[in-house]
Amino acid sequence: PVSDSLSVDLVELGGVNCGEYELSGENSELLVFHCHGGALVSCPLSVYHFYAEIIAAQVGCKVVMPDYRLAPEAPYPAAHDDCYNAYRGLLERGADPDKIVVMGESCGGLLGIGLLLRARDEGLPMPRCFVSLTGWFDLSVKSSPESGRDPFLTVEWVRNRGRDYTQGQMALDDPRLSPAYADLNGLPRLYLQVGDVDTVREGALELACNAARRGVPVTMEGWPGMIQGLHGLVNANVPEAESAWRAIRRFVEDV
Repeated sequence: PVSDSLSVDLVELGGVNCGEYELSGENSELLVFHCHGGALVSCPLSVYHFYAEIIAAQVGCKVVMPDYRLAPEAPYPAAHDDCYNAYRGLLERGADPDKIVVMGESCGGLLGIGLLLRARDEGLPMPRCFVSLTGWFDLSVKSSPESGRDPFLTVEWVRNRGRDYTQGQMALDDPRLSPAYADLNGLPRLYLQVGDVDTVREGALELACNAARRGVPVTMEGWPGMIQGLHGLVNANVPEAESAWRAIRRFVEDV
């Protein structure tokens, strides 16, 4: 459910169904284009309006979310294509790229970076920045000493969702799928937040290192004791989640 203060409009951008959201009383010029989570296999837009309200409230801006197709019925590159086409459609509608924040949460992290890489290759304007909310960037999932402590994800579960999406036709560390290994040259400023017991933390670390090697400005923050999806805990008034969102708002306003 969402509050009466949130306006929800269903629109088509680049041939992709999208949700467009605005919270009453918020008048920022910024717009978040959010690639939502759901492990590439679940959570269509119809059940994700609540997360747009979280973003609108915490960042203080309008939000657009594409209703990308889900695996296994729609395998790679369906979700990537939908996110890219929706971003392209947003630009074609006249949105100012300098005011767009591309955001990716969970599996939406790899979709968000994926659309930026394609936009770069096809000559589309880059957005203001990219923000990751415990994003997935390596579906092959390199283990860490903390692997197994995250209550939400296991290494093999994430790999299996990657296999659902690829139908076994690609290696899980293929750069087209796992942008931790892609050529990140030319991307906008990146801001990556991870929990220190997040199962997919190492992929974000790899992405940050590769970005730095390519001269891409990157900021990475780890949150002690935190897990995959920590940002959604703001609805339960978890102080670490509240602090993480405050840091995101400062970042996107100051870029």
